[in-house]
Amino acid sequence: MLTRPGIALLFILFSIQLFAQNPIIKGYVKGLNGENKKEPLPFATVQWLNTDVGAVADGSGYFELEKTDDQFNEIVISYVGYKSDTVAIADDNKIIEITLARAGDLDEIVVTGKQDARSISAINPINVEVITSDGLQRLACCSLAESFETSATVDVGYTDAVTGAKQIQMLGLAGIYCQILTENQPSIRLLASMYGLNYVPGPWLKSISISKGTSSVVHGYESITGQINIDLKKPEDKQKLYLDLFVNEHQRVEFNANTAFKINDKLQTIVLAHGSGLKNKVDNNGDGFLDMPTGGLFMISNRYFFNHENKIKSRFGFEVLTEDRTGGQVQFNPEKDKGGDEYYGIPITSERINIYENTGFLLDSENNGSLGVNANYVYHSMNSFFGIRKYDAIQNSLNIRILYQSDLRSKNHKMTGGFSLVSDNLKETVNDTIIKRNEMVTGIFTEYTYLGDNFTVIAGLRGDYHNIHEFVFVPRLHIKYKLNESGSIRASVGRGLRSAWVLPENIGLLASSRRFVFEEEFQLEKAWNFGGNIIQQFQLDDFRKLTVNVDFYRTVFQNQIVVDVNREPTSVFFYNLKGKSFSNSFQTDLIVDVIEGFEITLAYRYNDVKITMSDKLIRKPLVSPHKGLLSLHYSTKYEKWNFTFTTQYNGTSNIPDTKSNPVEYQLEEKSPSYFIIHAQVLRKFSKWEVYLGAENLTNYKQENPILAADDPFGEYFDSSMVWGPIIGRSINAGVRFMIE
Repeated sequence: MLTRPGIALLFILFSIQLFAQNPIIKGYVKGLNGENKKEPLPFATVQWLNTDVGAVADGSGYFELEKTDDQFNEIVISYVGYKSDTVAIADDNKIIEITLARAGDLDEIVVTGKQDARSISAINPINVEVITSDGLQRLACCSLAESFETSATVDVGYTDAVTGAKQIQMLGLAGIYCQILTENQPSIRLLASMYGLNYVPGPWLKSISISKGTSSVVHGYESITGQINIDLKKPEDKQKLYLDLFVNEHQRVEFNANTAFKINDKLQTIVLAHGSGLKNKVDNNGDGFLDMPTGGLFMISNRYFFNHENKIKSRFGFEVLTEDRTGGQVQFNPEKDKGGDEYYGIPITSERINIYENTGFLLDSENNGSLGVNANYVYHSMNSFFGIRKYDAIQNSLNIRILYQSDLRSKNHKMTGGFSLVSDNLKETVNDTIIKRNEMVTGIFTEYTYLGDNFTVIAGLRGDYHNIHEFVFVPRLHIKYKLNESGSIRASVGRGLRSAWVLPENIGLLASSRRFVFEEEFQLEKAWNFGGNIIQQFQLDDFRKLTVNVDFYRTVFQNQIVVDVNREPTSVFFYNLKGKSFSNSFQTDLIVDVIEGFEITLAYRYNDVKITMSDKLIRKPLVSPHKGLLSLHYSTKYEKWNFTFTTQYNGTSNIPDTKSNPVEYQLEEKSPSYFIIHAQVLRKFSKWEVYLGAENLTNYKQENPILAADDPFGEYFDSSMVWGPIIGRSINAGVRFMIE
């Protein structure tokens, strides 16, 4: 199946140093008083073992400590009159509670923790929102595509009403402008941009980090609106066995399993498996088309972790998936109707292999000097028909990054530099036309970080040579100023570039009768993004916290590949930007613990997105300017019962112009505004969890999302005019079994 196995075998020998956003360790320092009761220790000192890097707790004993080095695994806590102690720390995004004993008492320290479901860091110089495994479990379903329902930052919607493909939006722009990484390696791009959100099972996730604005130059130049980094379960995690069974009212079934074990003192592994499928044909609106595609998905991943005395750390493994999905008319049979004109159908078969290895070498412990090499290989094939239109594609991609990172004389100054290579080979077959495209980009980059007491700067620059577009340069700058112990203001500015892969990135348009018109040779998409945010956290008492965040970001395109669906309803035109294109995005978040165990999240987001189409500056079609979010979560003592209620408000959006169509195939100019409600109840036992949930509880859905469904082979057929839910309510239930 692999067309370049030699490449895979060669570069699996390469190793990777992961440069994720630095984890933030949060917690409270308390002491036992004369009555053996806990009380806060204000302004206690917390620092990493054998370093001068640390933090001072606030008046309530609360602290946040940035883990700026992978070698930092233990913290030392000290307070006058109490015994200092050392505690091992895990990167699990938990709020820890540390209790010190008085001097002269027994040398005792107690550490407990509760995981934040969603948090926005006040310490990280980059604006990062983290959704943890606890937050992910507040959603009963199912994959990365459903993991953003409790956040207003990312929108997820269907590309069309037939294939089941989903794409995200961030800062009002399509997900292709947001770089998606899996543990800091490029993952959802090219062919994976079609269905890749479904290729990350929810139970495999450990956390999701969402950063706004251009990210680090270390990860390349493709990030324009932001970056999403997916953190998966790891071999060294405490969970030895996990089983999950899920079913919904449409008879969709999903099974997940993972097991981790130690091979020897230096090597550990985890095996993850996923299987899901739907055989039941669902057509609730009676338009003759399936509301969701049938088919099945199977995935398996084997991940390893090697650690030699904390001087050599290596992560390596592979992931394999195969998927069959069929959308279209209810009567369509892929075995006999594929490619025919009797019944409209979209049968798709996909296969994907990802091979990677990660190793970091600690070369200079005194200055935290480390060498890393990052390499991964992806093979992805797809065979499909969209009605009578054939679309096949084969992708081979290779990504290599070599870098060195070190302190500069002190812990306050850090420098990173390196080299990268990206090779993308894509062969597409559209009917009888074969399109071959090979892109190779080599680049160098450097990044300087200053970590002051109140002021932090990250300044980066990279230069790349593209085999088609020649030399390009990308500068980026992030600044953070500490307002107080739990508040900060951040600003960023940077440039982003990317090559457009117009067919896989606009797969929903293939599910229509539109004529594709490519007016000119495409140039690189180029944009500047700048903005910032203010965050302030208030500690209300020992267990209650209030977080207020306000941010604004503006994206201005120098060039963009315009997908013009507004000029003619029976055609789509692709061309380089001729005029203005920009996005202004404003968002405010409030997260508060009302009482112990009861959390409220409120958010509002406004996107002003405009683009020049056919010489007119218009509001971008199918982008809703307004979104509101209210999420309520309550957990009883020891988190035995958990209740989650989420409602979203989505404002109106412009619908592409259909005035020249016959009257029966004309649509309104704007979509209506609407509310969506999700809910879940979760019961936890010692090793079991049982949950019952509902997506789209009020059963709101877009009526007749397929234009000209009665004439699917006619010139007016179009399933890409999707602005809202198309499935309606989905009741789901599941059970989890875990052994630590």
